Amino acid sequence: MMTKNKVADNSEIMYCKKCGCELSSTNKHKICDNCRRERAVKIRNGALGAVGTVSSIALFVITRGKHGGRGTKA
Repeated sequence: MMTKNKVADNSEIMYCKKCGCELSSTNKHKICDNCRRERAVKIRNGALGAVGTVSSIALFVITRGKHGGRGTKA
């Protein structure tokens, strides 16, 4: 008799943790390729945002120092 998560040759059918789709038997990860790509895009966009913020702050500090950083005095 076959159970829900087993096939006849006793290998388990794995499902994606995020979307629940069936994974191939050679897949080493717990999530499918589509969900892995979506996660990589989110990480990449977050990293680019952080780098952009840090670089804009650094540019502000550098230019402020070159142009009389203490403000204008009468």
